[in-house]
This record gives sequence, structure tokens and C-alpha cells, in this order.
Amino acid sequence: MSKQLRQIGGCAGVLMAVVALATVAPVTAQGPSRSTPVSNDGSMVLSPEVGLAVEMNPFRGTGVVSAVDRALAVEGHVGGPDEMRPAASKIPSRETVLGFDSRQRVQPTTKYPQRATAYITSSIGSCTGWFAGPDLVVTAGHCVHTGGPGGSWANNVVVHPGRNDATSPYGSFAAQSLHSVIGWTNSSNEEYDYGAINLTSNIGNTVGWYGYYWQTASLDNAPAIINGYPGDKASGTQWVGADKVRATTTRQVFYKVDTFGGMSGSPMWEDRPIGSPFCANGPCAFGIHAYGTHGAAPHNANNHGTRIRQAVFNNIVNWVNLP
Repeated sequence: MSKQLRQIGGCAGVLMAVVALATVAPVTAQGPSRSTPVSNDGSMVLSPEVGLAVEMNPFRGTGVVSAVDRALAVEGHVGGPDEMRPAASKIPSRETVLGFDSRQRVQPTTKYPQRATAYITSSIGSCTGWFAGPDLVVTAGHCVHTGGPGGSWANNVVVHPGRNDATSPYGSFAAQSLHSVIGWTNSSNEEYDYGAINLTSNIGNTVGWYGYYWQTASLDNAPAIINGYPGDKASGTQWVGADKVRATTTRQVFYKVDTFGGMSGSPMWEDRPIGSPFCANGPCAFGIHAYGTHGAAPHNANNHGTRIRQAVFNNIVNWVNLP
């Protein structure tokens, strides 16, 4: 059964309406765009260049796990200890605690949007992701593919929505397919370091999903909040930090939110009121956290990640609507 037919528990009508505009990605004389999506299962490549929309509003979810999703849980139950829990992230720390550690632990994780934030375990290591639809979790590209021409896709990928230490209150779910773009998988270009995981379950209808949007204007001074699962804290515990956007480039966003390895893939979001342009009435993501300080300004003084621009937004929407 196609995903479109299965998406009846949330904002399926909106999701289905925008995907109809997608087309096969063009290939020019210079080769495919770095934003061209790729998948580990050979899913149809859809164009990131078509104009779909500028926003997807947040959805809070039902908070109640369905019998179908309960049966699909990797552990065969909801809640309780989880054998997929690693001692610490195997991914080298790409993020930085900038002086005083201002992060605070999130408890409980069963509230929204904490429950729409996911702990990810795989052969690559532990990461963070965030729900963008009923069965799609957005994350960093290096959390699903090691990057570059010699890179490989992760395996044994399991997503734990709202994980809290040794407990997965909504169960844990296996990946159906993994996605990124050739700017990351072919070139390891950090400006294209983003990806996504399609699940075997529509657990997003339960936990909800973040809104997300793109705009061409600068994001400087916008609130920047990051929820994630850092490797320097107790395994599987969710932490949150906040700052403001310090600098914006075409493809990246910079901020002084404290982060650490394991928080890669976290949403960069702000809480937008009813009536806001682009995305409204709740948590709206404008980027995907991926890196700490390195190199020259503004990289050398800020943590940063991939900005959701039009091509990124379109890829996320297309991945949500894959069968």
C-alpha cells in the first residue's frame, strides 16, 4: 500500500497535495545538481528544483500508539529497556560546548515536540532526528551515509521517538529506506550534510512532527532552539539548548547553542505563534544541526548546520510522500 494511502492519521491532505508537482530530477551538461536526492534502496529520484510550497505546519500527534504501530515496534512492545542502546556515539564529535554548558535535560519526553525528537542508533553510531511526517525522520547526512565516493550507507538503523534514558515510550522502529543528496554522498560537502529515514511505521501520527519552512531572507537574530541526544550525557537522554542565529549563509545557519557529538541531525527550530508567515502555531524547523567550530569565520566561533532552503524543503516533502 502506498504511503499516500496510509497517511490518514495526520495532515495527509496537505502532504499529498504538494507532492503532485514533483518531477524527475533534470541532468544538465554539468551533471546532476548537488541537491539531487539519492536513496539506499534506489527510490525514485524527484526534483528538488520544482516549486512545491514554502511551509509545512507542525502537527502535535495523537499521543496514543495504535495497535498497528505497537505490533511494528522493533522490541515487540512499547516502553521498557532497549537492547539497541550503545554506550556512546561512535561518530567523532563534530559539535562543540562553547564555554559554560547551558544545555538542560528534557523530562518528560512524552510532551510535544520532545516526543517528535528521536534518538537514532545504527552501525555508524548514535544521532538525533526529528519527525517531518507520519513516517519520515530528518537527520544529518553523516548519520545515514558516511559521505564521499568511498562512503557507505548505515545499516541496522533504528529510530526511538522521545527516547528517555533506557525507555522508549512509543517503541523503536526500523528504517525502511535511507536518503541524502549527492552533495553529501559524492562529495562530503558539509553544506549538503542532511538526510532522512523512512520508517516501517506511521508512528509520526502518534508523536507528531515539527513544522518546517524555507525563505531566502536572512535568519539572523531569529531564536535558535536545539533538542538532541548528546554523547557526553547519559545515553539516550534528551537535552535542549537555546540561542539566536548569529550568521546566515545561503546553505548554512550559525549559532552558539551548546552541542556535542550525537546531537547531529537535531532540529534548529523556533516556536512560531498563530498567524506567523511561512510556518505557524508551534515548533518550526529552519535547519538541521550538524557541526561544531572549525575553519574560518563564521565557522570558527559557532556551531552550525544545514539551512532548509527551497531544494532541502522540496526533498523533505518528496521523501515524506515516497511509497
